Amino acid sequence: MGKENLVTLLKYKRWIDRETLNTIAAISESDCAEKRHLMLRLMNHIYVVDMIFRANMTGQQHGYTALNTPETPTVAELKVKMAEGTDWYIQYVNSLNPAHLEETVQFSFVDGGNGEMTVIDMLNHMLFHGTYHRGVIGWLISECGAVPPKDVLTVFLRDHNY
Repeated sequence: MGKENLVTLLKYKRWIDRETLNTIAAISESDCAEKRHLMLRLMNHIYVVDMIFRANMTGQQHGYTALNTPETPTVAELKVKMAEGTDWYIQYVNSLNPAHLEETVQFSFVDGGNGEMTVIDMLNHMLFHGTYHRGVIGWLISECGAVPPKDVLTVFLRDHNY
């Protein structure tokens, strides 16, 4: 997979994260409080894992001791944090020498175990991990009587890949 493909997938992630958060924002906090809270917890989990892998790829300490935070951010906070995080990934991929994608990075998992992955595998994990959880969120959105966003790459490529 080339850098251009990765950047397209990251732009897709930025778009669908925003669309998902916009949909969550429109769901009544009083009518669907528990499911809406779970949606925000899942979106925050996506963000935390994104930041953990960002730190792992760059050899930095991430400071997380769990795969979510004790506090639950608001939709507005998540919109900013997730967009900024994905923008960082886009800049990072654009700045990479293509050979760096195949480099192996050693890191520690949050649970303390040792890990070793190539940069491309870390990027793929980050991208697919979010898709998995947004699928669950889409189901929860439906259970609250709303219409989940079309979380598919084809819609992004056809209508939003400018």
